Amino acid sequence: MGWCDAARALETPYFDGIRPLLQELSSATWPTLSQLNALAVKFAIRNSPGVPIQFVPPSVDTISAMRYETRIAETGEVPTRDNWHDLFNALQWIAFPCMKSALNTQHVRLLVAGGACEANARTVPRDVLTMFDESGVIVASADQSLLELVRAFKWRELFVDRREEVIASVRFILVGHGLMEKSLVPFIGMTAKALLLNLDARSTAIDQSVAKWLLNDANISDAHHLAPLPLLGIPGWDARSESASFYANDEYFRPGRRIAAGRMR
Repeated sequence: MGWCDAARALETPYFDGIRPLLQELSSATWPTLSQLNALAVKFAIRNSPGVPIQFVPPSVDTISAMRYETRIAETGEVPTRDNWHDLFNALQWIAFPCMKSALNTQHVRLLVAGGACEANARTVPRDVLTMFDESGVIVASADQSLLELVRAFKWRELFVDRREEVIASVRFILVGHGLMEKSLVPFIGMTAKALLLNLDARSTAIDQSVAKWLLNDANISDAHHLAPLPLLGIPGWDARSESASFYANDEYFRPGRRIAAGRMR
């Protein structure tokens, strides 16, 4: 899908997290590295060590996970191809610099600690970081009971019975750049990995709060700390969600599954 062809899709709520940046880009031509770098300069985007972020063409030495992450940490250079996947990654760096810096910091720490073994076969913590980076959604609400409904797979109670409360007091922000690419043409089955924040939906500290969560090693020690969330069920994200019968699809809105120790996940 070309840039102009995606104009209508980019107006949907899937892309609200990068909405201000999309409005800064030309609607006629594919964003260039120069345009992305100009935005990075405008918003003073830096990595954790304080090095300015720059979006650069990919090179052979960024093929490995080790080199990709360490290059960002050492030089601030983010290899960026001319495709949707990398474009959304770049826009996430600009929109959520604390989050992306935390992801990079943790990847580098784990890669250095694990050496070649970690680079060739990801451990659970790096799997969690990657899942969130590729398919993450932030769910922020000061109402803990609504967050618990997400955690418990109570989709009908959340999205039908308490729909007005969700609309009024829960903020959903898609940040996984891989899932953002899929969201250009949404389909039944799209499920995000939700990071649940007990934080006012209007808070201006969401980026910093997500970074703090990611930098806590306990949080990334278990993939179950990210809750599965069927994206099309979020109110306003798909026209079919206006009908209560939409949530009767148990293949998509799964009731959960039992794991060890009898806990529901």
